Amino acid sequence: ITGAACGASLDGQRLPGNWVAQARKNQVLRLNYPTMGSRAYLCLAGGVDVPVVLGSRSTQLRGAFGGWQGRALQQGDVIPAGAANQLRASDFGVQSSVAALPLMLDGLPAIRVLPAAEFDCFSAEAQDAFFAGEWKITTQSNRYGYRMEGTPLLAREALEIRSHGIVPGVIQVPHGGQPIVQMRDAQPSGGYPKFATVIEADLWRLGQAPIGSKVRFVQCSYDEAVEALDTNHAFIENARRMLALRSLQGHR
Repeated sequence: ITGAACGASLDGQRLPGNWVAQARKNQVLRLNYPTMGSRAYLCLAGGVDVPVVLGSRSTQLRGAFGGWQGRALQQGDVIPAGAANQLRASDFGVQSSVAALPLMLDGLPAIRVLPAAEFDCFSAEAQDAFFAGEWKITTQSNRYGYRMEGTPLLAREALEIRSHGIVPGVIQVPHGGQPIVQMRDAQPSGGYPKFATVIEADLWRLGQAPIGSKVRFVQCSYDEAVEALDTNHAFIENARRMLALRSLQGHR
């Protein structure tokens, strides 16, 4: 179990975060409301045995395909698990990414961004306000996009842009001046001006920020964005090495 701190328990026995445990048939796993972060993930050794659609077993809710019958899970659903190889390690965990890769500014999660194509089309006051202000994640947010609330970002003059391709992380600014951050299920195209882009290494930070909470944006360079991604990869590789070492110890 990884991701948000959700006070997981197995038959009432508390499980630490980022922890591998072995469960037996008829045991009950409970995940509580997150106390830190927004999304928790249950990983099964054999994966979830549902049809592969477009190379993935995940669910696309808006299109109603993939995953389990193309919909959100409901009470009473029985989800088949894939055949698991012998568990390599149990009762084992690693440090959370939040603890291992902290990034805060004035007590709020910091999200690094690069200026995007239309950044210079916005006034200097708007550019300054974007980085100086706090941004609230509104209730009109989901996996497709996070709608932010703060000081309106105003362009120097009205912008008319043809719809064009966009990717997760792009921050678009509609006419009202309140930005929208494209998230993992981002639409493939859009016509709002692109103010900035959340770097790939930090998109998970924004994804773990709860609805209603606030974040700060920090401008970085391209080299810093690449270095941040390398740091993320190093964290994952270190976890893999620790798991391999634990497995070797278990076979002795």
